[in-house]
This record gives sequence, structure tokens and C-alpha cells, in this order.
Amino acid sequence: MKHFLTVFRYELKTQLLKKAGIVAMVVMMVLALAGTSLPRIIALFDTDKQAAVEETAPETAAKIAYVFPDEATKALLAPVTGPMPLVMDLREDLVKALQEGSIEVGFVVTADLGYEAIYQDRSMYDTRDSDFAAALSRLKKEQLILSHGLTTAEFNAIENTQIKGATTVLGKNSGTTYWLSFILMLMVYMIVLLYGATVSSIIAREKDSRTMEILITSTRPSALILGKVAAAGVAAIIQFGMVVLTAYIGFQINKSTYPEMIVMMVSGTLTTSYLLTFLFFSFFGFILYLFLYAALGSTVSKMEDLGSATGLVQFLFIFGYIMASIAAQTPNSSLAVVSSIIPFSAIMVMPMRAGVITVPWGQLLPAGVLMLVFVAFFAYLSIKIYRWGSLNYGNKTKLSRIVREALRREGR
Repeated sequence: MKHFLTVFRYELKTQLLKKAGIVAMVVMMVLALAGTSLPRIIALFDTDKQAAVEETAPETAAKIAYVFPDEATKALLAPVTGPMPLVMDLREDLVKALQEGSIEVGFVVTADLGYEAIYQDRSMYDTRDSDFAAALSRLKKEQLILSHGLTTAEFNAIENTQIKGATTVLGKNSGTTYWLSFILMLMVYMIVLLYGATVSSIIAREKDSRTMEILITSTRPSALILGKVAAAGVAAIIQFGMVVLTAYIGFQINKSTYPEMIVMMVSGTLTTSYLLTFLFFSFFGFILYLFLYAALGSTVSKMEDLGSATGLVQFLFIFGYIMASIAAQTPNSSLAVVSSIIPFSAIMVMPMRAGVITVPWGQLLPAGVLMLVFVAFFAYLSIKIYRWGSLNYGNKTKLSRIVREALRREGR
């Protein structure tokens, strides 16, 4: 226990005090705070934009010209064009004004309320033609209503008739829980790859520099492996916990500026059952992958071989990511259920399924027990492989042979 604590304290201090890790954590905290403050920032810019639109409204209106077929049509369109629109007699006059730059857009209206919008140059964000079309459609509809003996108020009462209904969701509403579950899954994905690579590189570097030979003579392999994995796990919890805490504070500060749907999404996803499922499978799945990275890091003799050695783990993890993406769309499919029970993919698939549906206990319990069994087994296996690696240098060896020799050596 003493050796374990020594290794744990040293590795934890090393990881927490790394400049790269501190900078990355600060950057992510700033991004989390900025991301959760985005609605408030957008609201500030929208206010400024609205004020600018209001200030320039008369100028914009002055840059629109119309050609009407008669005075009756001009009077009919007064609610749309304003009481004193810029009117031209002929289409050719309007085109000439556009070419000279005195106006920006012109509308030639026909007696049946058809129109032609004419631009010299049209911005991709310009909606004045579509806005004018919508206004003409409303006027045309009102004319048709009156021609059938109905008042506008009577027609609106009929058109706005709505059925009163209610939707009750007893379990999970994936429409409001999917995106937050997906974001949390991406966070777990990043944590595993980041800290897994850190653990494997630390062990590989120790072996490359022959430091492992010194460590193994003074400390048990179990203390070394468990201490390094525990330190990486605690460092991940501390560093990413700070990011999550920053995001939570930012959300609470800016909660009043969020759309109601976003608030419903967060409150609907972060239930007690989901949080417990997410924390259990994410934490123990993370530890499982750390043991895998640690074991494979001890099988190489040179740092340049580390990438190929850990390729299998990355393949397994990417497989879990793909299965989680599939489970998000079809959470009750056989593929999703099986992949949520297999520990290598359960780290992401089970929390994703728990986010979009209510997972029965008959699936949660076997998956949880199997996860704990796999963590214990691969902790044992990584210790044996680490001991084997401390005594074997040279050419790369197949993983299957490494496992056999590590277990056989212990059995002697």
C-alpha cells in the first residue's frame, strides 16, 4: 500500500502540474464558459442589430421603388408600402434608377397582385422580395375571403381553430435528451484517448530509457500499474471536473437567456438515473481502457513502436463510438443492446441508450457486473504483462504470445 501511494502521489502531481495539461484545461474552461454564455452574447448583438435596423428603416424604405397599374392598387398596397412610397410610371424608369444606384430594388405590381422584383445586384441575405411576396399573399387572401361573403375576422377564426391535446412521456423523450447525451459521449471519448495515450507513453518511455528495470526492483508491478492508472483517473476527474463545473456555473448564470427547449433538454437528460448510469459506465470503462493502454505500453521497447502497439485499443474504442452513434438512432435494436453489454463498447453505448430510452434492469445489471469483471481481469493482466515487459526487450512480439507468456511465467 505504501508503494502504491508513493507512485500514485508522484504520477498525480506530475500530470496535474504539466504545463500542457494546465493550458488545455484553462482553454477548455474558457470555451465552456463562452459556450454556455453564447445565448446572452447573441442577445446583445441582436439588440444592437435591431436598433440599427430601426435607425436605418427610413433610408432603406427610400431605396425601394414601385410601379403600380392604377391608383386603386396603390391604395390597396398602402399598408405594405407605406403612405408615401416612391412610385415610378414605367418599368424602364425603375430599371434606369437601379442602374444609376438611386434605388436598390424595385417592384412592378400587376392588377391581380402579381409582381416582378428587380435588382441590380442582390445580396444572398436580402429578403425584401420574399417579404413583399408574403405581404401580397395576405392581401390576395383577404380579397378572396371578402368575395365569398366572409369577413377577415370570421376566416381567421376558422383558420386558427386548433385541437387541444397533450403528450405524456413516461420514460425518456429522445427529442430533448439526444444532444446532451451525445455531447457527454464526445467528452468521454476525448478523455479516454487523451489520458490513455498519456499512461501508455509514460510506461513506454520508462522502458525505452531502462527506468523500468530500476522501478521493478524496488516496487511491485501491481503498485506501479495501479498507481499510474489511479493517478490518471483522478487527474481526469479533477481536470475535466473543473471544465464541467465551469459549464454548470455558466449555464446557471445565463439560464434566463436560454430558449425553453434547451432548458427542457438539460433538465430532461440530467436525471438521477441517467447520471448514475453515465458515471458508472464512463468511470469504470475509462479505467478499463487505462489498463489496456498501460499493458500495451509495456510491450514496446522503443517509443516509436507505441502507436502500432496501441492501435488495437483505439480500434476497440472507435468501434464503441460507432455503436453508440447507431444506438442513438435505434436504441432497442439487438446490435445496440449487445454492444451496451460488452464492456469495450458499453462505456459509450450504455450511457447513450440510457439518455434516449429507459434501459431495463435486466440489461443494466449484467452490463454492470460484466464491466467490473473485465476491469478486474484486465487490471490483473496488465500487471502480468508489465512484469513480462520489464524483462523482455528487443523485437516486437505478437500480442497473443505476450499474453500467453505473461500468464505462463506467473504460473511457474
